Amino acid sequence: MTTDGANDGFEYHRFERHYTERPNITESRLRLLWSALTTKVPGRTLSIGAGTGDVEESLRERYGFTVDEIVEPSDALFPAIQSKGFHAWHGIAEEYPYEKESFDTIYYNGSSHGFIDDENLEETFRKNFDALRPGGRLILSDVPKESTLGILLFTVYEHPDLDRSPYADLLSGTAFFDIAQGKEPTYKPNWHVTTFYIELLERIGFVDLQFRQTVLANSTFQNDAVEDPVAGYTQGNYVAIIATKPAAAH
Repeated sequence: MTTDGANDGFEYHRFERHYTERPNITESRLRLLWSALTTKVPGRTLSIGAGTGDVEESLRERYGFTVDEIVEPSDALFPAIQSKGFHAWHGIAEEYPYEKESFDTIYYNGSSHGFIDDENLEETFRKNFDALRPGGRLILSDVPKESTLGILLFTVYEHPDLDRSPYADLLSGTAFFDIAQGKEPTYKPNWHVTTFYIELLERIGFVDLQFRQTVLANSTFQNDAVEDPVAGYTQGNYVAIIATKPAAAH
């Protein structure tokens, strides 16, 4: 079963640290998402898995862009979204009451699609496809499993009792690393390499896939400087996939 909002392992103050302790990475990630969102006019937009809504708040303050709807399952994080004044629905992506061709853009940010069980993932993305207007876009933004950061995080994920102190200079401030020592991270149990998502999106019927990537440095140096996103997905520790619904979709 997909991770529910009551058992996702998130704690508000720990979650907030991965925005505040790694400010250059946070800025690079914001620029990555904005670059993905603006490959065309975003239009009516749905954010799935916004956490505390900090990214959406930054988009509003920096660019004057306000997301129309947010879906967030986490009991620990949902109140923060409400406090920021966003229109939000509390629940998992699979159960959101999508309306046919009602959004121009749907995006999953910060690996939130990794909460969805593999057995439900394609069906959920198909619901997203149907909810998009012709020419609309589905955007996935993630730490790729195959990236240098992804490999380190996956190691911590697989071994929750591992002594993390030797990794602190590499991973302090990241959401996986900052879960309580010894507490099994039940969130993001489903994680795949970028090509897996490319193949899945194309099978569903998305076309004209585009890619943006940022934070190209190895882990020790990732927070040293802000990076603007560049095209591609084979080097970045943060990658966005932008997939388009055909203008004449059936």
